[in-house]
Amino acid sequence: MRSLYTATLALLGAAGLTEAASAGCGKSPPTSGTKSMTVNGKNRQYILQLPSNYDSSKPHKLVFGYHWRDGSMNDVVNGQFYGLRPLAGDSTVFIAPNGLNAGWANNGGEDITFTDQLLKSVQDTVCIDEGNIFATGWSYGGAMSFSVACSRPDVFKAVAVIAGAQLSGCSGGTTPVPYLGIHGAADNVLPIAAGRQLRDKYLGLNGCASKNAQEPGAGAGNHIKTVYECRANQPVWWIAHGGGHVPDPSDSNGNKWAPGETWSFFTEAIGGGGGGGGGGSNPGTPTTTTRANPSPTTNPGGGNCVAKYGQCGGQGWSGATCCQSGSTCKVSNEWYSQCV
Repeated sequence: MRSLYTATLALLGAAGLTEAASAGCGKSPPTSGTKSMTVNGKNRQYILQLPSNYDSSKPHKLVFGYHWRDGSMNDVVNGQFYGLRPLAGDSTVFIAPNGLNAGWANNGGEDITFTDQLLKSVQDTVCIDEGNIFATGWSYGGAMSFSVACSRPDVFKAVAVIAGAQLSGCSGGTTPVPYLGIHGAADNVLPIAAGRQLRDKYLGLNGCASKNAQEPGAGAGNHIKTVYECRANQPVWWIAHGGGHVPDPSDSNGNKWAPGETWSFFTEAIGGGGGGGGGGSNPGTPTTTTRANPSPTTNPGGGNCVAKYGQCGGQGWSGATCCQSGSTCKVSNEWYSQCV
């Protein structure tokens, strides 16, 4: 069986079709389920999910799904990896890593190291297309997805950040990576301005032309997608919706569009180009807002202080560092402090 696989690889290699196949191709795979490994002396867990009809001779896409603060790998699995698993069919292997202390503080880069070791283990045992590795997550998970884009641009083909902010660091961050940002105008936990900041970094890195991105008002029942014109194979999409801090935004008609947009973007990133996309219909008349970042909410005492659950500090933070009455600025890690 192994010799047949080797012969097949040789034939495909002559056609240039197997250059991204991982070392795990042709091997008997591990079972799906919860796994563990030691990283920097700490026990780390993750859940591996193979397609129901996994084929060890076929290189598969690989998607990392990072959980939110106080969430877990089990929550990501129960949510079908942010709704992507049903769309992937048998094309994709999914991994849900588990964060330390139910988050992704990435102190000393330890969560990037965990990602590195996890990736190496999966590539060695599962047939992965090394040219099609992706990451997505909501909130803290979005922050971690942004962090791997910064730190491992040669590994991750594209990332989709849902309601994220720079909470997990950005070591490196000088190389283009296809980037999708999804954020709610009514987000009172990680305000949409934090999402714009992440997006704008990749607008610059990916050589995107300046474009006015319309956004619905807070509470609006629709979403607006902006597709930027960027360098070939380095697309940036920005989807703003009227909702709050949620992983699965929906329009007023109940349509949960984020999984379809994310999967379409990952396909777009493979194919290159800046246009197109699926699942992004825009029912109703969009509400146009300005691109200016909102100022912190003014507290009753007259100062410009941050509302409860908003960001109030961290490395690179240039906004207000005081909190409205009833909340205190608490340090989560070196990159992020929050009014709680």
